[in-house]
Amino acid sequence: QPPAWARGAVIYQLFVRAFTLEGTFAAATERLPELQDMGIEIILLLPIHPTGQEHRIGSLGSPYSIRDYRALDPALGTEDDFRHFIETAHALGLYVLMDFVANHTAWDNPLITEHPDWYTHNVAGDIISPNADWKDVADLNYASDDLRAYMLDTSLYWVNEFGIDGYRCDASYLVPNPFWTAWRDALKAARPDLLLLSESDGLDLYRAGFEVAYDWGTRDKFVQALRDPNLAIVLLPPIARELTETDHQLWRMRYLENHDHDRLAQTTNTPAQRELAATFLLTLPGLPLIYNGQEVGLTQRPSLFDVAKLNWRLGKEDLHAFYTTLIHLRQTSPALRYGTLEILKTDPPSVIAYTRTTSTQRVLLLLNFSPQPAQLPLPNLTTGQDLLTGETLDLTADIQLEGYGYWLLEIP
Repeated sequence: QPPAWARGAVIYQLFVRAFTLEGTFAAATERLPELQDMGIEIILLLPIHPTGQEHRIGSLGSPYSIRDYRALDPALGTEDDFRHFIETAHALGLYVLMDFVANHTAWDNPLITEHPDWYTHNVAGDIISPNADWKDVADLNYASDDLRAYMLDTSLYWVNEFGIDGYRCDASYLVPNPFWTAWRDALKAARPDLLLLSESDGLDLYRAGFEVAYDWGTRDKFVQALRDPNLAIVLLPPIARELTETDHQLWRMRYLENHDHDRLAQTTNTPAQRELAATFLLTLPGLPLIYNGQEVGLTQRPSLFDVAKLNWRLGKEDLHAFYTTLIHLRQTSPALRYGTLEILKTDPPSVIAYTRTTSTQRVLLLLNFSPQPAQLPLPNLTTGQDLLTGETLDLTADIQLEGYGYWLLEIP
């Protein structure tokens, strides 16, 4: 189980060097109150370390090609700047996660020359990359006790010296599970309330000690449903089945875009589709993630390798307001934050209906993935309160959903 402060919370993934024109901790710190106002609770930073120059891809290199695990990229700011970022976030009630890249390093990381035995070698004795696509990084070999100890100490360093609140662990499925178990034990001994998020979808990573892992399937199914509304019917069954099998004790991080995926706004062509997407994401069980710029419908995904700045002037303020409304609704609605999930049968298949339920609240969600209006009955229901307007609605007649329409109803 994740710590209580993280359950159902909304995560905001922030790429420091692209988030502002300055691309610094100081500039990002100035904008933290905006994220608090939106209702964000957790800030997830892409890696903030110096990037490798050898075999670098692009002009800046990937933040996932790390030259020094215990240093900050000087282009982002100083240690004092980073401390101020974290202290400001904490003062605003925000939590900060770092991205821990344990599987590989940059080719010019000093560890390569100081500890070549910490790396994976081919039959010719050469250090190799994890795969053919990741040519800018060198693969680590966790057979080394000293490497495992170094990584444990490094993780504790950022917790103890800077007060971060947890980690997202990149490509954690490529690192042996016994390491993660020892890593978790060491971190939890230092700070029991840390949040540990695995970039994987395997249940074995939960058993290794992670509290939250990725939902890797829903995002692609959602995009397919926008293209073919009749596929909307396949979105929820895998989620509901997994929750039932784990007695609703399995926490997933769910997303519709992140640094590895194209912008959602490239698929959603209308404001109604973008609101539908936000409604779907922010009413699912788990921890929803918003990638910086998603909340205003930006279409350009910032490059991981070259200079790229988010152009906030192209953002849609009305979409930002809608995200804000939904996030605050999630914060104040026990059912949306913690509730169980039950799928209701609907016809046509382009409409999905589901409930989120706790002992104190029941919320009905209706989402139409088709551009065409839909009509559907709600048997056994007489009234419901529209959570977006506060209006009490008569549900004895058939519900009318506009194209790409949605309803959030509190029901008895």
